[in-house]
Amino acid sequence: MTGTPTNNKILITGGTSGMGLELVRLFHNQGYQVVTTGRREISSPEFQSRYSYYRVDFSDLALTASTFREIVKDHEFDIIINNAGVLSPPNLTLTKDGLEYTFQVNFLAHLLINEIILNNQSGTKPLRIASITSPVYRLASLEINNGSNYRALRAYSSSKLYQALISGYLIEHHAGKNLKCISFDPGTFDSGIYRMRGRVFTFLYGIASPFMRSALKVARVLNSVITFEVIKNGVIYDYRKRIKPIPVLSKVDSEAFWSKCNEKISVYIN
Repeated sequence: MTGTPTNNKILITGGTSGMGLELVRLFHNQGYQVVTTGRREISSPEFQSRYSYYRVDFSDLALTASTFREIVKDHEFDIIINNAGVLSPPNLTLTKDGLEYTFQVNFLAHLLINEIILNNQSGTKPLRIASITSPVYRLASLEINNGSNYRALRAYSSSKLYQALISGYLIEHHAGKNLKCISFDPGTFDSGIYRMRGRVFTFLYGIASPFMRSALKVARVLNSVITFEVIKNGVIYDYRKRIKPIPVLSKVDSEAFWSKCNEKISVYIN
């Protein structure tokens, strides 16, 4: 990206663990002013300058919106990384808003905060947004499921499909903005995202994690992609920087899905 890093500001959601924390370190060390969110604050002397932390729980849309209305009063961003997320709990879990937990935390809260930021950011300021998807988005459907036939893998893969689709939606919905949006597929890596799963899953994950690529390696790739002077708009980049098209939906399916999503967040945007 052009510009002096110390004048550039980045938002990284879920920046207190895993890849998010590695991204915070990378951008902070490169001179960016880093704003991050999470459910627990980290205490480290390396982040005493050019660093702001906001505690927020994406399972509460009203609290999330209130927090980001405060954030946009003090910050205009050059980069946003929609990173916060969890693996789906083994059993159906609803948020305070009555929505399936993974759908809201991994996706809908990001749609909400992106809308708040874009509605409050000057239209001429260049902004890049990267949303973290996953290889399992290929297994998903557009169904918003709040109870019937719940399956953890289906809920998680669907949330990552939505994170793949959000880039194209934001580009179209905010056509007047100076906006570049991509999704990023990091592949399988040691993320620590398993915290809502049971002991057996955690044990097996612990055995497999040494054989996965590290969160730092993945963060370095995304850092390189999102800061490159020229990026392709509205696509998915993978760990090897290969470009993949965003899944194409029928006009009817797309309009119905985004209408439902906007209905759920519209009360919180303004």
